[in-house]
Amino acid sequence: MKAIFKIIRNELKMLFSSPIAWLILIIFAYQAGAEFCNGFERQLRYMVQGYSLQKLTDSLFTSRSVFWQIQQNLYLYIPLLTMGIMSREYNSGSIKLLYSSPITNFQIIGGKFIALMIYMLALLSVVILMIVYASFTVKGLDFGALGSGLLGLYLLACAYCAIGLYMSTLTSYQVVAAVGTMAVLAALNFIGGVGQEIEWVRSITYWLSISGRASEMITGLICSEDVIYFIAVITLFLTLSIMKLKYER
Repeated sequence: MKAIFKIIRNELKMLFSSPIAWLILIIFAYQAGAEFCNGFERQLRYMVQGYSLQKLTDSLFTSRSVFWQIQQNLYLYIPLLTMGIMSREYNSGSIKLLYSSPITNFQIIGGKFIALMIYMLALLSVVILMIVYASFTVKGLDFGALGSGLLGLYLLACAYCAIGLYMSTLTSYQVVAAVGTMAVLAALNFIGGVGQEIEWVRSITYWLSISGRASEMITGLICSEDVIYFIAVITLFLTLSIMKLKYER
């Protein structure tokens, strides 16, 4: 465990000393905050016009608002974050030091992935601050639906990070890793709209559509099938990453 903690500490130090990680955090906070402010503005306008305000949790967060926008744009941030997670080890030659040290492949991949998970928590803390603000200004906020939505977004982000981590193990070029991750995530996001008029194709594309798996959780329904799906995807790509290191080692 001590070796994993050292890897986690080093990766977090690398992440938060990188301008890309801070840029992602700033852009994410700006986009989510702009959508949140727009939702508040719409509700205030409706209140001034005399309309009754209903389902404010859906209007501000879950129903095509903050959570939905994050779900649609999340795949754009991850490739920039994960492109150097393993590629820089190959490019700098430090991977040889890791191979020669008493550290297992599982510890290398596990430590780097946990560091990415911690960064994702920092990213979603922006949304948590919005929820805290809304809890003081909105009456009857549905915290159960908000918790479900946050869980869905976090599992989606972790699945994206697992895919990006694996793509980064395939090449020493960060740009290639970023483009490859972007291509895979874009395919998994947009495949859900392919062949919707054919029933058997629709069932296959739904199963492959990774972002669609988070949709029910974002709307407030935690489905065990979707949770198991995310865990399976994360486990699969982390296993592939470990196998890649084992093959090279």
